[in-house]
Amino acid sequence: MTDQSAGRGGGGRPRGEPLYAEDPTVIGEYRVVSRLGAGGMGTVYLARDRRGAAVAIKVIKSDLAADPEFRERFRDEVAAARRVAPFCTAQVLDADPDARRPYLVTEYIDGVRLDDVVHDTGPLPMSTLQGVAIGVASALTAIHRAGIVHRDLKPSNVMLSFSGPRVIDFGIARALDAAQGRTQTGLVIGSVGWMAPEQMEGGAPLGPAVDVFAWGLLVAYAALGVSPYGEGTYQEIAERILAGPPSLRGVPADLEPVVRAALARDPRDRPSTERLLMTLLGQDGAPGADSRQAATELLDGTWPKGRRAAAASSSRERLDAAAPNPTRVAGAGEQRRWWDDPTRLPPPAGPPVPPPALAGNAAEALS
Repeated sequence: MTDQSAGRGGGGRPRGEPLYAEDPTVIGEYRVVSRLGAGGMGTVYLARDRRGAAVAIKVIKSDLAADPEFRERFRDEVAAARRVAPFCTAQVLDADPDARRPYLVTEYIDGVRLDDVVHDTGPLPMSTLQGVAIGVASALTAIHRAGIVHRDLKPSNVMLSFSGPRVIDFGIARALDAAQGRTQTGLVIGSVGWMAPEQMEGGAPLGPAVDVFAWGLLVAYAALGVSPYGEGTYQEIAERILAGPPSLRGVPADLEPVVRAALARDPRDRPSTERLLMTLLGQDGAPGADSRQAATELLDGTWPKGRRAAAASSSRERLDAAAPNPTRVAGAGEQRRWWDDPTRLPPPAGPPVPPPALAGNAAEALS
């Protein structure tokens, strides 16, 4: 799990921090600008490529780099990440599994972490919540179509960006065809409070259903402001997830049935991500390629107007937005919060600008 507590700006949101003395200033052909976070398996840096565009680089620790088995696991991660369609995810741009310090380069996502938004402003308004539910389901559909299980979907791994919600951090994702051979039997991989029952029990190989369960947890959390299984110690939360029903009172009626289905105790009773997405889009019949177009159109209608189109052409030009004091003041004393209900926001004036206390988090440290 990435530690994003350092370098937080106004409102508690992270914005990166200066490099440490031991940090590299150049990685491959990339010039390192700042730290985005660090975890048990590595560090993520904000950097510029040769054109000056912003990228995020995940670098694994030197002691792990010396382990041939770990290098193979990292090589698998790179291969798996390259197979994922970049819709609602962070696109893989480059990688070098054979470097002295292996690294993975992804696009830099301008945005704010979902957990920070909920912590600061409470439950999401309906239009934004709907966009998060559909965007994350779309990302998981792309991930699963590539034969991957994320296995660590949680609010800190979802960015509310200019272009919509984006799922990041494939640090413990593994290709389905490699998971059984590379994961020790009984090893529990995931984050406390965000794991499916079968994930906590360990033993059996994990399939896409664990991500569906995590999606249900995440959407309920965004709707309620708290986990549907409450708070407490790991043991207390685990016992509730393993034995008790979720508390979904307050989840909008349009979303409650599909969230409840996603949180089924038995993974066989959960919908696939494709079926989940089709249900959210109100489409009948078998899931198909047109679901992505339908999701795009719906996100264009529910996400703040103008942000998605603007992001496509300008997201790589906003690296300086991660510098101190990126807050935009929309009017006399008015601080614009684009994740609020877009119907309450005036149309943006001039070129697109970053949200308050921008957090760039396209790729987090290996969990």
